[in-house]
Amino acid sequence: MLVFLAKRYAFSSENRHKGTSVRIAFGLALCLFAITMVLSFMQALQENQFVDIRTFESFDVHSPLPYTDLKKGNALVDELESMPLIDHAFLFAEIPVLVQGKDGSSLAGRIRAIQSKGPFTEGLNLYRGELIKAGELTASYLHLSAMPLGESVEVTLLKKGKQATVIPSQRRLTIGGIYYTSMYDFDSATYLTDLETLYALNSDAPLSVGIFSKENSNLVAQAIRESFPDLEPSTWKEANASLYGAMQLEQSMMTLMLLLMVVVIIIHIRNSSRRLLLAKQREIAMLRSMGLQKNKVQRLFVLQALIVSSVGVFGGVLLSLVGVLLYPNFSQLVYSSLGVHLVLVVDFLDLFFLVVAILCFSGLASYVGTARILKADIMEMFAHDEVQ
Repeated sequence: MLVFLAKRYAFSSENRHKGTSVRIAFGLALCLFAITMVLSFMQALQENQFVDIRTFESFDVHSPLPYTDLKKGNALVDELESMPLIDHAFLFAEIPVLVQGKDGSSLAGRIRAIQSKGPFTEGLNLYRGELIKAGELTASYLHLSAMPLGESVEVTLLKKGKQATVIPSQRRLTIGGIYYTSMYDFDSATYLTDLETLYALNSDAPLSVGIFSKENSNLVAQAIRESFPDLEPSTWKEANASLYGAMQLEQSMMTLMLLLMVVVIIIHIRNSSRRLLLAKQREIAMLRSMGLQKNKVQRLFVLQALIVSSVGVFGGVLLSLVGVLLYPNFSQLVYSSLGVHLVLVVDFLDLFFLVVAILCFSGLASYVGTARILKADIMEMFAHDEVQ
C-alpha cells in the first residue's frame, strides 16, 4: 500500500503536483549528466596528453647509456627485447640545433635520431617524402612553408672544441621528408633523422635506449635495474615530473569544482524536497486525519522522494551514456577547437557513488522535511500554507 501511494504521489496522472515531481527529476538528470560529461572530457584530455608523452617524448621507460657505440647499443636492445615485460626497445639520441629556413627564419629545436618502433612508428604520419632518411632531415608539417621538401637548410649545433668547451658548427642538410603527429609541442621542436647521420654531425651526442611496454612502467624500470645494474632507467612519470604534477593538480582542482557541482545538486534536492512536501502538506494532514500513523506517513513520503530521485538519476545516467555514444558524431568539432581526438568513457565507479549519494541525500531531506511537518497539529496543517 505504501509503495502504491508513493508512486501515486510521485508521478500519477491523478496527482495535481505531478509537474513539480517531473521538474525535480529533470533537474537531477541534467545535473548528473553535466557532471558525468565534464568528468569524462577531463579524463579523456589528460589521457590523450599522457599517451602523447609516452608515445613521442619520454616513451614508457628510457635510460641514458654510458657509451655511444651503436653496435654495443644494438646488442643491448636485443637483450632488452628478450625480457617478457618489454614489447619494444630501441636506440635514440638527440642534440639541440638552430635550423635556418629558406625565408631566413631561424627555428630552435632538436634533431632526434631514432630507431622508429612500436607506438612511435604508428603515431608518426608521413605527409611527403620519406621518413627518417639517411643523410637528410625530416621536418614537421608546421614548418612546411620555411622548409619544403627538397630544400637545403643550414643547421647550427654545438660541438666539443679543443680550446673551448663547446664551439658552434654549421652543416647543410636536405629536407627529405615531412611528417606530422598528434602532439603539437613535439612537431614544433623536432627534426628526425637516423643515428648514423646524427653522429656524423656530433660524435659526442649522448645515446639512450627507449622502451615501450603494456605493463606498468615502474615494474619495467625495476626489472631493468635488476637485470642491468649499470643502467639508470626513468619512467615517463619521472621524466615529466613537473608536468605530471601539474596535471595531478589540475585533476584535484577539477575534482573540487565537481564537488561544488555536487553541492549545487544537494541544494537543489533540499529545496525541491521542501517545495514538494509543502505542496503536499494538506495531503499529509488528510492522511493523518484518516488515521495513518506518523511513521508510515514519513516512510510514504521518503519513498516518494526516492522514486522521484531514482527517475532523475536514471535519466541522468541514460543521458550520459547517450552523450558518450553520440560524441563520435561531433568529435570533429572538438578536434577543430582543441586539435585532439578524444575517446570518452564513463567512469562507472564514480557514477555509482554519485548516484548513491544523490539517493541518500534525497531520502534524508525528505525524512527531515516530513518530520518537521508532522510536528505540527493536523488542523494547523490545513490552516496554513507552511507550518512553522
